[in-house]
Amino acid sequence: MRRFILLFCVFVSALLSHSANAQFPITVKDDRNKLVTINSAPNKVAAVSVFGADLLNALGMQAAGISTLNHQRSPYLGDQTQHMVDLGEIHETNLEVLTALKPDLTIGLRTYTEPFASKFEEIGPFLAYDLVTKADSDRAIRSATKALGKPAQGIELNQSFNAQLKRYASEPLKPQSVVFLWHWSDVPYAFFDHHFTVQMMHTLNAKNGVGTSPQPNLKKFDSAPISMESLLKLNPDVIISFKGEPGPFKSHPVWQQLKAVKNGRAYRVADHYVMPHGPIARSLILQELAHLFHPDKFSAPTTLIKEARATTMQFGEL
Repeated sequence: MRRFILLFCVFVSALLSHSANAQFPITVKDDRNKLVTINSAPNKVAAVSVFGADLLNALGMQAAGISTLNHQRSPYLGDQTQHMVDLGEIHETNLEVLTALKPDLTIGLRTYTEPFASKFEEIGPFLAYDLVTKADSDRAIRSATKALGKPAQGIELNQSFNAQLKRYASEPLKPQSVVFLWHWSDVPYAFFDHHFTVQMMHTLNAKNGVGTSPQPNLKKFDSAPISMESLLKLNPDVIISFKGEPGPFKSHPVWQQLKAVKNGRAYRVADHYVMPHGPIARSLILQELAHLFHPDKFSAPTTLIKEARATTMQFGEL
C-alpha cells in the first residue's frame, strides 16, 4: 500500500509539473503589441541584451548567444557567458552571426532592435520588450516564460521578487538620499524615479535626489545629463555610478567636496544596475543596495561574484 501511495504521489507530481508548462504551439504578445507564435519548445535562444540570458539562467537553462555592452559581457552571470556566442554590441547586433546561430527564439530590447525587426523575424521567432520600470520587468518575464513553455515559473519568479521587496519594505530603515549615475564618455547622466533600479532604492527608504522625469509621458526618457555643480547642490548621502569603460572616473574638483565621496559611500557598480530587469539581476541589486545603504542591517549578497560587486569610486585624469 505504501508503495502504491508513493507511486501515486510521483505520478501526481509529474502531472502537475507537466500541466504547469504550456503546450506548443504558443502565441505570445511582446511590447510591440505583436503576436508571435512559437511552434515548439525553444532549445536555442539568443539574448539581444542580458535580460534573455538572465531569465534563462533563472529557469535552469542557458542562452546560446548574448550581446555585449561596451564589448563586455555582463559579469554578474559568471563564466556561463563565455560559452555563449558573441552577438556583438547590444545596439548593433551582428546579424550574420545571429543567422549562423539559427536560434529557435530571439529575445531582445525593443529600443535597440526596432530598426532591424524584419531582419530578426526572418531569422526566427522574435520577441522585443521595453525594459525601463519594474512593471516592464514583470510583464516581460511573464511573456518570455510563456514563450519558453514555462508560464508557471514566470509567475513564481515575479511572486518571489515581490515577496523579497515586501520583506525589505517592512524593515524600519534610516532615510538616505541617493543619486544613480551612468557615465557616458565624460558626461554623467542621472536616472529619474521611474527607472527600475531607482524604484528598488525607494523600497529601501532611499530618496532619489534627481526626482521625477520632467517628461513623465516618455517612459524611455529615464535619465538626463547632470552637471557637477548640480550634483554638488544635491550632495547625496550615497552615489551609485556605472561606467562601461575600464579605468577610473574622470577627476573633477567637485568630487572631493561631496559627502558621499568623503564618507566612502560613492560606489561603482556593474552593468546589471543599468539593465536590472532579469530575475537574477533585480534580486542581486536589491540585496546589494540594502547592504550599501544600511550596512548595519544587511550583509552583502554572497552569490554575487567578485567581478560584479560594488567598489568604491576611484578618480584620475583620463
